[in-house]
Amino acid sequence: MRGGGGNFGIVTSFTYRLHPVGPIVYGGAIFYPIEKAPDLLRFYRVWTPTLPDEVTTMVAFLTAPPEPFVPQPLIGTPMIAVALCYIGPIEQGEAIVKPLREFAPPAIDLLGPIPYLALQKMFDASAPKGIRAYWKTAYPRDLSDQTIRVLIEQTSKLRSLSPFAAVHLHHVEGAVSRVDADETAFSQRAAPYILNIVGLWQDPAQTDQHVAWARAFAQALQPFSTDAQYLNFLGNEGEAGVKAAYGARKYERLLALKEKYDPTNLFHLNQNIRPKGL
Repeated sequence: MRGGGGNFGIVTSFTYRLHPVGPIVYGGAIFYPIEKAPDLLRFYRVWTPTLPDEVTTMVAFLTAPPEPFVPQPLIGTPMIAVALCYIGPIEQGEAIVKPLREFAPPAIDLLGPIPYLALQKMFDASAPKGIRAYWKTAYPRDLSDQTIRVLIEQTSKLRSLSPFAAVHLHHVEGAVSRVDADETAFSQRAAPYILNIVGLWQDPAQTDQHVAWARAFAQALQPFSTDAQYLNFLGNEGEAGVKAAYGARKYERLLALKEKYDPTNLFHLNQNIRPKGL
């Protein structure tokens, strides 16, 4: 049942097992002109497997925001960034990111010691309260040259969208991949990356444009991705999306539990596993 989500009940209390982090970690983001994207992604696919578990990284395609850390000439330009957090000894942080810095001169370098709580809030302005959102998710099998080509082609359309729209490529592996596949309901532990295609906009008139872009992007990437979905990034994808997130075998196991413990589908305000006959 672990990973089955809100299909089986409502949490009324938590007991936390805390892991000490910080209060200062080594992290932030480093930005490059979008023209560097193909080379950066090829570097990224080689660099990330060398990183220890204490490092979490993500590549983001985005429009440079009007923030104090962005030089005026770069505001509103398409960029590619690597955001990361290293929770090991601060003094080792510089060595960890050295190959990334040496890959090419960055346009903006915000990597360094930073309070963990400040890192968590670093990109809050990219999704202001009340913003409209539509997103799609995928598990790219790898960062092959063909996959990179699709990413570059589809992210080039960000220029015609809202400045809030973005694409996030999360590197996973590490500890995630060392849990046996049958230990939890969560699937896809062997996948190296999770992609989130994020349509964000404020003008209601832009809704159709952003939805169409996200769907077309996911469709273009499908030949280079698994058929799976990441449950936490799903929108209103219905039963097919939920099945794709768990996989057919685990979905059937969860469905049997659902029919036993919640046959009337009381708990349905979620990515729902719907009992048969309802």
